[in-house]
Amino acid sequence: EAIRKIKLRQLFNGAITLWDGEGTENWWVSAYAAHFLLEARKAGYNVDKGLIETLLSYLNNRLRNRETINYYYNQTQQKKIAPKEVAYSLYVLALAGRPNISVMNYYKSNTALLALDSRYLLSVSFAISGDGSKFRELLPASFAGEESVAQTGGSFYSDIRDEAVAMNALIDADPGNAQIVVMTRHLVQKLKARRWYNTQESAFSFVAIGKLARISNKSNMTASITANGKSVAMNGSSIRLTAKQLGSTNVDINTKGEGALYYWWESKGISTSGAYKEEDNFLKARRRFFDRYGRAISGNSFSQNDLVIVQLTLEKSYSGTLENIVLTDLLPAGFEIENPRTKELPGMEWIKDGATPVALDVRDDRINFFVDMYSNKQVFYYAVRAVSPGIFRMGPVSADAMYNGEYHSYHGALTIKIQ
Repeated sequence: EAIRKIKLRQLFNGAITLWDGEGTENWWVSAYAAHFLLEARKAGYNVDKGLIETLLSYLNNRLRNRETINYYYNQTQQKKIAPKEVAYSLYVLALAGRPNISVMNYYKSNTALLALDSRYLLSVSFAISGDGSKFRELLPASFAGEESVAQTGGSFYSDIRDEAVAMNALIDADPGNAQIVVMTRHLVQKLKARRWYNTQESAFSFVAIGKLARISNKSNMTASITANGKSVAMNGSSIRLTAKQLGSTNVDINTKGEGALYYWWESKGISTSGAYKEEDNFLKARRRFFDRYGRAISGNSFSQNDLVIVQLTLEKSYSGTLENIVLTDLLPAGFEIENPRTKELPGMEWIKDGATPVALDVRDDRINFFVDMYSNKQVFYYAVRAVSPGIFRMGPVSADAMYNGEYHSYHGALTIKIQ
């Protein structure tokens, strides 16, 4: 399915778009898609040769330019660097057996233009291309001294994503390198300290740590698990236990043998109390209800079959641009989305300030607007129908920067009545 979706998003010049049906190329997404396709092909999936070839040609064409961007790191510092897409593209081309040696040599001579993770990728690109001496010459001594500030657009870089990208590449080039142990410990500590990861952080951390798990899979270790003093399971292979099996108090895992053992604990669901933390952090999301004539609806009571226009307002207190924000409104069971595009409904001329999102995702229980915040305020509208009588809980309207969880807003959970 992912391979099919990539193909549908490819433009005439070989590039890939970030969203379905979008006409704007995205350099990082294109390199990321090419990387994925190469790995998928290696894993035995059928990948259209033309799809990969045109993607690789696009990456080579982008590398002809000598671009620079402002790079933000160590909280308050910035400098001019080559876009992180440069080293990643060189790495992907090397993986494909199509190394761009001339561009690799240019940046070898201009390493001041490269961020820390980009230097790892460039050195590994030489290793993959068979030049071990340049790999050793360029490889940084440690992944330290430079910590990027998470970005919501561009190449979506962050401190976790950067270290995971570098570690993933280094494991392939030199799995016995002493840096890998230090990088793994550092990466895992950061992952444990955060409660939220963006897709880039999750993907590259998962791949890098997964490679180490594969290496350690030669372990002969077994484990016995007891809950409340009673034996629950003992097995030499992967096992999955339910909350009922484990109980609600003490759980002990005892191991024997050599190697490493991994375990994880997952809990999911919806709070029975409906409690959540209401806060605005750099973003402010709010919801209002109107009738079809533009009159504000006060209170939370509706009549069955009412057409309700929902207004979502998103504001930012951050002075710069915020890209890739998802604005989500959770629907109560008594509401059903009538039309996510109110401009298509007759009699909606009173809506003058409605903005158009970059992408839209409509589901049974929610609507997601994907937006870029260039202005300080954007307003969105959609129409719902009150279909079922009763009393229902409506979740908060939320806004999250998909590539930096610090920017968020959660507000306005309530109880509605339909009669």
